[in-house]
Amino acid sequence: MRSSIFAALFLLIPAQVNGQQATQAAVSGQALPSLPLPPSPEQQDLLQAFENFLLAEVAPKTPGFAVALVLGGEAKLLKGYGVANAGSEEKVDADTVFRLASVSKTFTSAAVGTLVAQDKVSWDSKLSDYVADLSFNKPEYGSALTVRHLLSHTSGLMPHAYTNLIEDRVSYRKILTKMEQVPFICAPGKCYAYQNVVYSLAGDMVEAISKQSFEQVVQDNLFTPLNMKNASYGLKAFVGNENRAQPHKWNRRQEKWRPVKVNNNYYRVAPAAGINASITDMKFWLMAQLGKHQAVLNDDILDEMHGKHIKTSARQGHYRKRDWQNLGQTYYGLGWRVFDYNGRENFVHHGGWVDGTRTEMVFNEALQMGLVFLTNSETRMANKIVPTFLRLYSQMENGELAANTGQQPERQSQAQVE
Repeated sequence: MRSSIFAALFLLIPAQVNGQQATQAAVSGQALPSLPLPPSPEQQDLLQAFENFLLAEVAPKTPGFAVALVLGGEAKLLKGYGVANAGSEEKVDADTVFRLASVSKTFTSAAVGTLVAQDKVSWDSKLSDYVADLSFNKPEYGSALTVRHLLSHTSGLMPHAYTNLIEDRVSYRKILTKMEQVPFICAPGKCYAYQNVVYSLAGDMVEAISKQSFEQVVQDNLFTPLNMKNASYGLKAFVGNENRAQPHKWNRRQEKWRPVKVNNNYYRVAPAAGINASITDMKFWLMAQLGKHQAVLNDDILDEMHGKHIKTSARQGHYRKRDWQNLGQTYYGLGWRVFDYNGRENFVHHGGWVDGTRTEMVFNEALQMGLVFLTNSETRMANKIVPTFLRLYSQMENGELAANTGQQPERQSQAQVE
């Protein structure tokens, strides 16, 4: 029964195709390419349990979403659920494009990493060496700022400096003229304070170093070599894609999801929140984080990005106790959050939230496992995606899932949205 349920979910190559590939390989003398292995019984238990959770608790509470799940270093689930636009029959599929929101930050640190690998810059290069005409409240602190400080949110500036102006649709360049008014709460490198505007200064450094636009560097160094064919930056690219997931908000009076107009505010800070991508694109991004694309992101880059650069609190990481009972210490790396969970170290995570959209991504390179979740609403169920996946993964390791995966979920009313 279980095998029939999951036939459409697992990324298995049909026997007919395998035979064709074997024949072609024999004729050409080429080695047969490796194929994804079917899930083990334990992995299948996890996949079914997680699918039950998605159908019973997530699907009724958002118009649409997409999931990529990797176990044992291989993609075992790649699927869209629901609709791209409430009230329509446009199904979410593996190529439907979502806004990534702050998961975009992970590409910025990687873009810097590619330039470090080319010996064009170091993680400790000074901001002031590349970005001129930028004044700070304390000049001695401003002159000490490095790209590492920007990417780890350890600039020392007050949290969310001028995020309010992004919301008010003030241009990024105009916001930078006001940086001198932002107070430092500590010396650079000494405390954590999340940023969007300040983080985007890393993009300015990339442009100064490469002599190209920030977006072009990401395209050339990341999107293209990773085969992220649907990935893009900006509002124009998003609305120009017919297969896009329209953002939604819950209308309490009408008790239904309503599409919301996409504005340009966070697209103005592209290094912080400007990317659009499909779940297929994000599968490749997840594989790169697991060390599967060394020619693009080598171990030195990954070690820096995924390292524990600054201690944070669970609250600063938005890890709520009621969802994260087994959470250990929490940190921020370079463009990524890092935490310990259930006695294991080095889980790497980031979430995103812009108007009408939520995103989540988590992985553990040592375990060769990970998950990406993209949804076209602000559903609170997004908060439960990562901790539920990690709890089920732990239960799989402990052999606790097999007895609990036999029943199919009952669908709930969409009116039960949170």
